[in-house]
Amino acid sequence: MRLIAKLLSPVLVVVVAQMALISRGIPLPVKHIDTPGRAVNILLPGLLGYGEDVALERLVPYFGGLTGLDFGRELEKRGFETYQADIGPVSGAWDRACELYAQLMGARVDYGLAHSEKYGHERYGRTYEKPLFEGWGPGRPLNLIGHSFGANTARMFALLCDEGDAAERGATPKAELSPLFAGGMIDRVHSITALAGPHNGSTASVCVPKDCDEKNYLWFMRIVGFMGSSGFVNGIYDLQLDHFGMSRPPSWGLLPGQTPRLGGWIGSGYRKAARAFLRSMDHSFYDLSPDGAADFNKIDKIRPSVYYFSYSSVITKPHGDSQLPRIREIMDPFLFGFAAQMGRGTGYIALPDESWKVNDGCVPLPSALYPAGQPHRDFTPGKTEVRPGVWNVMPTLPDADHAYWCGGDPLHNGADEVFGIYLALMERLEGTY
Repeated sequence: MRLIAKLLSPVLVVVVAQMALISRGIPLPVKHIDTPGRAVNILLPGLLGYGEDVALERLVPYFGGLTGLDFGRELEKRGFETYQADIGPVSGAWDRACELYAQLMGARVDYGLAHSEKYGHERYGRTYEKPLFEGWGPGRPLNLIGHSFGANTARMFALLCDEGDAAERGATPKAELSPLFAGGMIDRVHSITALAGPHNGSTASVCVPKDCDEKNYLWFMRIVGFMGSSGFVNGIYDLQLDHFGMSRPPSWGLLPGQTPRLGGWIGSGYRKAARAFLRSMDHSFYDLSPDGAADFNKIDKIRPSVYYFSYSSVITKPHGDSQLPRIREIMDPFLFGFAAQMGRGTGYIALPDESWKVNDGCVPLPSALYPAGQPHRDFTPGKTEVRPGVWNVMPTLPDADHAYWCGGDPLHNGADEVFGIYLALMERLEGTY
């Protein structure tokens, strides 16, 4: 019975979400508390995640999942101002960082002149009419809390805030340059927390290596294309790949007299756009691969003023030369397949070494601990002193899968247990201001 419930749950979520959307209409923006003079928490979802203004979020919060709690709203009830960013579910870390910046500023997304020309997409994206909150600056810095690929996004955002980008400064007239690419804003980022972050990439077969056969991935892009360009679905789940011509804004982003059309994802124009997207390597699939992560780790570095925290878990156990998922503990049936594939060392991507067989269903343990080559230390809560400029690596949780960190495993871990990790993080950060 439990297995049947697991398999049906994704279908039920979509059906219920569509019914709710039809009956209630597009939900109004979330109302937040205002805490002037204090740091603000930004929750960053991972691959295929969604933000707080997407209809699906109101039914199944990304951070809170199936626990019955919305972690962002629960944090606000306790006085911690918290937002969940609307960033591209399959976009690369660079594009997601640009989208986050535009939301924080209340501006049009600028992906950069040099970047957009290099990767073959439009330079500008959607426009956000007002800032996510008022007063972002050194007096109101960010605590970036990223689950999975959200952690890589946070690191990219911090890099751009600190250093900007030399290629963009060289290619763009000064009057047109986004302040994000100018840098000099690292004092606006207080901390980065990685919840099962794939710092060194993942060996899950969903990741695209440089020599990928795109035919193996076009089926997946058809599915996400339906979500992004179908009037039936994109009000629930927004792909946010307008700049690649693979999605359109939901109804609130259409011009007067326009209506979303069903089926744009079927035509040859979409197939052409999907191939261009995959070949660009400007997407999360490549950034999540060991090759993509290694490319990023070459340019990223620790920021001395920023506090770093890393959380990890494992859901596999040794079985001969392999690692197999613990059937009783793993929640998501899709993670079960990935955990088994990664634990055997099979798939499109070769293992860097045998230690990478240990995983949480999406991320190998060595990748979740800290970015290769960056300063790190083991952190024991209640004993180790918190300090910036180093990855504070929390003890690895046994028998917890990748979905655990955002409340996706209520059958084995209660809401209070998982949400307690977020509260403990808030208390830990309170002592750093």
